[in-house]
Amino acid sequence: MEDIELIEEINDGNLFLRKVSKDDVPFFYQSLQDKEMTNYLSLGPLRSLDHSKRLVKNYLKSWDKFLQFNYVIELRENRTSTRIGSVSLWAINWYHQRSGVGIWILPKYWEQGLGTKSIMLIKNIAFNHLKLNRIEAHIAIQNERSITMFKKCDFVEEGVLKKYLRIEGKCEDAVIVACFRN
Repeated sequence: MEDIELIEEINDGNLFLRKVSKDDVPFFYQSLQDKEMTNYLSLGPLRSLDHSKRLVKNYLKSWDKFLQFNYVIELRENRTSTRIGSVSLWAINWYHQRSGVGIWILPKYWEQGLGTKSIMLIKNIAFNHLKLNRIEAHIAIQNERSITMFKKCDFVEEGVLKKYLRIEGKCEDAVIVACFRN
């Protein structure tokens, strides 16, 4: 772990990933209240601002312990910045040099290539800065948009995990996709 480099901000043009901060509490709360938004995420709708505060606090604690790195996705133009989603590396296993990856983007920004750009940036952090060897995502089998996006980013489908995710109270299958350092 001595040669890893923590990246608090990275960009591709006007798309930035930056370390989550306490200032993001209202953004997470407003964005993740909707069941539609959280349907395929590993967290349910945020019930209160306090719930959002605890979530962000846990993200920051996990960052300090090198367990998980959460980023806010921002579009920056003409000195204004707009938060549009979040991407994270989580369940990091330093011994095996692997991590999970997760992303969500507000529906208003779908179909613009911003998810793909964000995943390419998080891959850069994972492989070039954190020196991980593998990152993987577990995606609900019916979330075709997400599966397609990850495959565009050179993730390979490895199989189906039966009854892996709980969605709307039911256990559903998940596709596992993975990407590897060259």
